[in-house]
Amino acid sequence: MNANADGVVLCFDSNYAWPACVAMHSVIRTWSSAKPLNLYCLCDSSLTAADRTMVEAVGRQGNCEVRIIDVEISVPEIRIAHLSAMAYARAMAPELIDATYLVYLDCDVIACASIHALLRPIAADYPLAAARDVYGPELAAPHIGPQRFPFGRRAGTFPYFNSGVMAVDVARWREQAVTRRVTALMRDPEWRPALDDQDTLNYVLDGRFEMLDPRWNVIPVDFLNRSFGSASIPGDRYVPAEYQRDLEESPWVVHYLTDRKPWLVEYGDDSLGRLWHATAAEAAGILDQAGVSRPST
Repeated sequence: MNANADGVVLCFDSNYAWPACVAMHSVIRTWSSAKPLNLYCLCDSSLTAADRTMVEAVGRQGNCEVRIIDVEISVPEIRIAHLSAMAYARAMAPELIDATYLVYLDCDVIACASIHALLRPIAADYPLAAARDVYGPELAAPHIGPQRFPFGRRAGTFPYFNSGVMAVDVARWREQAVTRRVTALMRDPEWRPALDDQDTLNYVLDGRFEMLDPRWNVIPVDFLNRSFGSASIPGDRYVPAEYQRDLEESPWVVHYLTDRKPWLVEYGDDSLGRLWHATAAEAAGILDQAGVSRPST
């Protein structure tokens, strides 16, 4: 493994090219390591020449190198409407990049702290570190449950992680054949995960992951509760509402979960919505300076 290849991975198709650019810009502007930032973009054939130009322009900031890696992923079915098969590409990245450590980020995130802090050893012999999911914090949560996620050796209290921010030890990932196991499961017609890649990774890893500080994956719960008309979430057991408010005031990474994306729906005066739009405006300014066309949104 090559520590000089350590870096940050995003996976997207053409539909997510602009949000990916916004996420990339947030990673670049907060990067505080003296080491160069390697940004790996795993993309499918839907990415247009204009998309590539936009991604490359954003990546020309600072001490950053962007590498676009062409991949094709096919799965029998994607259950979440706002996802594509590229959601599974995160499980392929550690086999494609000869790094020591990688950090995977969803495209619907904004980094508020330097991601280099996650490029570090992971506890025990675990191949991955991730934060507990706020909507499905444990296997017995209503969003999971044994009716669709066989517990096997695990108790219902076993933690369940959100796959939107993941730190990966590449050597352990390969030694434990995580990619091969994920690939076999996602092609199994009997495996019908409600949460696609996230269910699949949680099932394959069987609870063997280091739990990250929740500040590395802060969900805009206050906005989502108002948007969905909810008063509470299953994660309240682990992250009480008062603590969740503190997290939203000082996040390290904000993750705009569900189909309520800030570039698709009105966040009003919500501070985390304003954060995304301010970051998008900065990224748009970078493209304007480079003479690169950008989306009108």
